[in-house]
Amino acid sequence: MNILMVATEAVPFAKEGGVADVIGSLPQELARLGHEVRIFIPRYGVIDPAYWGLHETGITRTFYFAGHEQTVSLWQSALPDSSVTVYLLEHGWFFGRHPRLYLGLDQHEEQWRFILFCRGLLELLPHTGFVPDIIHLNDWQTAPCAAYLRSTYRHLLRKGAMRIIYTIHNLQYQGCWDPSILHEVGLDPAQVFIASGLEFWGDVNWMKAGIMYADALTTVSHRYSEEVQSLDYGWGLDEVLAQRRSRLFGIPNGLDWQAWNPETDSMIAAHYSVETSPERMQEAKERNRSALRQELGLLDAPALPVIGIVSRLVDQKGFDLLAALTAELRQLPLQLVILGNGHWQYEQMFRELAASTDTVRAHIGFDVALSHRIYAGSDFFLMPSAFEPGGLGQLIALRYGTLPIVHATGGLADTVTDVDVDPVHGNGISFPDYSSAALLDALQRALRLYGERERWPELLVRAMGYDSRWSASARAYSQLYQRVLRCLPR
Repeated sequence: MNILMVATEAVPFAKEGGVADVIGSLPQELARLGHEVRIFIPRYGVIDPAYWGLHETGITRTFYFAGHEQTVSLWQSALPDSSVTVYLLEHGWFFGRHPRLYLGLDQHEEQWRFILFCRGLLELLPHTGFVPDIIHLNDWQTAPCAAYLRSTYRHLLRKGAMRIIYTIHNLQYQGCWDPSILHEVGLDPAQVFIASGLEFWGDVNWMKAGIMYADALTTVSHRYSEEVQSLDYGWGLDEVLAQRRSRLFGIPNGLDWQAWNPETDSMIAAHYSVETSPERMQEAKERNRSALRQELGLLDAPALPVIGIVSRLVDQKGFDLLAALTAELRQLPLQLVILGNGHWQYEQMFRELAASTDTVRAHIGFDVALSHRIYAGSDFFLMPSAFEPGGLGQLIALRYGTLPIVHATGGLADTVTDVDVDPVHGNGISFPDYSSAALLDALQRALRLYGERERWPELLVRAMGYDSRWSASARAYSQLYQRVLRCLPR
């Protein structure tokens, strides 16, 4: 099949969230299955054409948009060490002049730039010679493609018998705006601003456009596909998603096992793999833990487990629960290491904890190399997220033999099995209730588990044995693509 993956970020060209990891990995696995896969992203100002070996295709298009004639052009590259072509849409004003990927949902220009990206893609695509069987859209920023394909650009669907797949990575961010924007971007309200389209309580909702106009929908975990149909996790779109449940599928995200490989990772102190003997693996983990403690100025105390956090410091990630436990964190026999940035109150909370205790260290910001050392040098990895559509942190932790402590939601529930609930297969600790009391209980259970040293080698092997490679996910997507192609088009 010919597959076009449309997204706003892709590793290694541009990354701010987990979508970039997906788009940087999944297409390569699909290509290994024999598909012709191409990626379409914007060319932001941070993407240096010389560094990434971009070349101009000579394809340009001009169209009326947001009150002016707009010209877009197409650059081309490839994912490193792969056969996957990457197209990058060039527009100097909306993308080239911005050093950041995203401006914020409250910005009118944020609407314009991603709607222009979608419309520009549909203008440029017919001139590439590539006719997709599947156009795979991701999150609200690419959902306008679906609205255009069901209205103004419907001829593209007829020509290529194209099917639309839409993946929801995070339902919270929906891209709502005033309906006046439809006139600005060349969409006929009579066609799309309807209950069966993108109208949502009097506003335009691009996420809803993707949901209503796609031939099939996916979420990035099995549990999340069920949760989004509920009042608690549906963010107002639960009824809409329930209406489309027969076309809604949960396909778990995978992990790039080459990028995250403790056997070859140049950023960590000691290498190890699941094939290593349990004793040698435990020894390597202890060397990594000692190196991490030395780097961060923590006492090298074998009796204290190290609990790592690598995260955006925002409410969604469960830091309101930790904020309620600051007194307990000062007393518990553990060491806590935090890497991340986000809301100022959480940044300040961790700075104050680090300054006033000998057992907490915080690096506010982001450091890729340090993140690797935290995954390798921690005994536990904490992800108490309020909701987590898929999650990569817990997959990386398992890959490095670090037991996750998670709130049982979304992808965290799909991938982490509680060792107390299932002593034979458990690979971490999970708590079902989203409360500070439940989190405190989970931390106390982790401390008790850490004290059972005779179990530890087996637990490390079990964690590292979890298969999170992209190959299984790619096969599931391939089967879904084939399924929708056999169905009649909408």
